[in-house]
Amino acid sequence: MGQAAPTGSEAAVARVVEGVRGRMPDLLASVIDRIHDEIPVYGRDDVVPAEDLRASVTNNVDFIVAGLSGTGTDADLRAVRTTGRARAAQGTPLVDVLSAYRVGFAEIWSRMLAVARECADVPDAVLVDLAHTVFELQNAYCDAGIAAYRDEARLLARTQERERAVLVEAVLAGQSTPGMLWEVAQALQLPLVGAFLVVVARARLGHDPMPRIEQALSVAEMSSVWRLEAESCLGIVALGDRSRAESALTILRRNASGSGGVSPVFMELRQAAWALSLARLALEGCQGSQGVEQFHERPLNVLLAAAPQAALGAAQEVLGELLELPADDRNTLLQTLEAWIDSGGSAQETGKVMFCHPNTVRYRLRRIETSTGRSLTDPTDSAELVNAIRAWTQMPRTAGT
Repeated sequence: MGQAAPTGSEAAVARVVEGVRGRMPDLLASVIDRIHDEIPVYGRDDVVPAEDLRASVTNNVDFIVAGLSGTGTDADLRAVRTTGRARAAQGTPLVDVLSAYRVGFAEIWSRMLAVARECADVPDAVLVDLAHTVFELQNAYCDAGIAAYRDEARLLARTQERERAVLVEAVLAGQSTPGMLWEVAQALQLPLVGAFLVVVARARLGHDPMPRIEQALSVAEMSSVWRLEAESCLGIVALGDRSRAESALTILRRNASGSGGVSPVFMELRQAAWALSLARLALEGCQGSQGVEQFHERPLNVLLAAAPQAALGAAQEVLGELLELPADDRNTLLQTLEAWIDSGGSAQETGKVMFCHPNTVRYRLRRIETSTGRSLTDPTDSAELVNAIRAWTQMPRTAGT
């Protein structure tokens, strides 16, 4: 049997489509010019090279015209998907990709109308049907392009996240050579010198304890990089200026879902490994409580942190019988000693902190001297007690200590 003769409408559509095909070079040039003029990112050859744009416009216009003539198939969407993946890899914003699609369809429809006006026997009903076909093609085209773009973007994001995690680890491990550290800092967009914090937050497996922290810090003009591990989330915060440390702590506390430790402010990126050890000590000092705590930035605390186990051993020896007292009694005396040190040795100020009379403070101090065998008026004994209380309160302890 022979093929059925085309209907009047089909013949009219064929004439319009053939008329568009006959003007293909001019159509392609017009689409490319409009994309260049109306979408700035396409005007930059370093994002989408001119030859790349010409090739994709040619392939995709062929797909659209084939669809209008009824000869296109779903397989022809491969060109659209290829374009979507390519634009994601090039970093072209999705909104600009969709704008380019819109320009292409608008220009094709404009050429179809021009051809139809030149053909006196193309009824309005045919144009209405063609408009419906163009609308359906545009939906299918955009859906395929968006899906391909997002698939590629997800793959790229996962790859970049893995690469970024390795770079963050390189900084925190402190094993990079100066040249390597410079390259890593460039990749992470971190300065080598400035004001920094290192953050360690407890995490449940598969859950980010600070999911919005990078954006929250960015709003306050502080950049940061993060690495999520099985039990913790590690971050480096570039403050820009030391005066922003308190603001950073406020943001960290507001966004943390659990406990976290923060290092003292440090001034060179190469010190990140040292700062990480102090942030971990601050986290361990939280002892499971909620909230974000900063390692106390005192030279003595930093010195103790260099050898925490040795510091704890010395503290146990110095505090001696005091640690063997009943828990309530022991904790009261330790808190009083710490408050007395922080108050500059003033019983009056210590009493205000401890909500007790200065004479009560003096009585507790005498008990401390008796229990430890050390005098708070003797410089050597006093230094040992200060070191001991700092180590006992600042350094993490195991269940047996």
